[in-house]
Amino acid sequence: MVTIAELQADPYPAYARLRRDEPVSWVPEARQWLVTGWDDVHTVLTDTARFTTDQPGSPLLGLCGGPPMLLREGESHQDVREAFQHDYAAHRVTDHVDTVVRPVAHQVADEVFPSGRADLAGDYFEPVAVTAVTRLFGLDVGGADTMRHWGEALANVANDFGRDPTVHSAAAEALSEDRGVTALVKRLRGQPDGSGISHLLHANRRPGDPRPEADVLPVLKHLALSTLEPGWLAGWTLAALWAAPDQLTAVRADRSLLGVAVYEALRWSAPVGVLGRRTTCPVTLGGQAIPADSMIAAAIASANRDETAFTEPERFDLHRDVRLHLGFGTGPHHCPAHPLVTAVARTALDVLFDRLPGVRPAPGWQAAPHGWKLRLPGPLAAVWDATAQRAS
Repeated sequence: MVTIAELQADPYPAYARLRRDEPVSWVPEARQWLVTGWDDVHTVLTDTARFTTDQPGSPLLGLCGGPPMLLREGESHQDVREAFQHDYAAHRVTDHVDTVVRPVAHQVADEVFPSGRADLAGDYFEPVAVTAVTRLFGLDVGGADTMRHWGEALANVANDFGRDPTVHSAAAEALSEDRGVTALVKRLRGQPDGSGISHLLHANRRPGDPRPEADVLPVLKHLALSTLEPGWLAGWTLAALWAAPDQLTAVRADRSLLGVAVYEALRWSAPVGVLGRRTTCPVTLGGQAIPADSMIAAAIASANRDETAFTEPERFDLHRDVRLHLGFGTGPHHCPAHPLVTAVARTALDVLFDRLPGVRPAPGWQAAPHGWKLRLPGPLAAVWDATAQRAS
């Protein structure tokens, strides 16, 4: 048996033990079946007949004001997904990196880097990510602040297995403050443009018949998490490189390795560690008989360190033989934003290394990752010679 406290502190030793001894195990505190092996996790994410994303008890339903895309199935899921997934197409992401992400990274760098020290997670990576992603949505600075506030509130809820009422009420208050976003949605109903929110409203619809509120605002509120995810991924990549000086040296010498580093960091410690499903019928998985309507916690973070799928999986390795992993899920609900998430993380790191060739951990800094379903890197206290920073 495993406890929530053990998983929150560091899930990876528990995952290794469970994969060996009990790959599908009941977690009473979470009231969920925890699935840890590669094959079983892959089955849960791809067998949509037996495992559904429809979760009537999810707190997201109330907090977002309806089902976000993550909890939709069938035509409803496909309709919303197809409305804006082309915003994440490779050619559009490339253009967005050149015209928005890199300039945003330099702008944030101009504000942060002269100080000579910062928490790179909260002061640099997250602002770059939120600003860059929300620009794609069509939001201004106020809208970006709102999305970051929503995302942080939802992250707290995701890891609140004690159902602390103060956590839930704080998140409910945060997500109710939506006037700026709803005002933009209202305007775009009658005045479409090329933004992601406009596509969510109008794509694949008859002229003058935009999607109803129930198919727009709940989806946007949950997407607030995706605005923070590139910052978390960049933070995990930097933390991994700080812990492997030889690989950091390699990346500094050959910046083309940054893409490999980000992809490996996503396998080694993905920000999204667990994906939820519900059984539609009685199933047997990993030797366990699981009743219908049971909640499943599919640990993609554990599957990505499964010894049967990866050699030396506990090690962050730039030179690993590349193979697909589950950092963005798989199946019909795999993350449609994955090209943008990795591109923003890579670009933020690229600008960091360009501008601060001497950036390093602050004296006394120690890694403090936290969380289970969402595993976040924690503060990244760094120092550098402010007089030696390079201009944009």
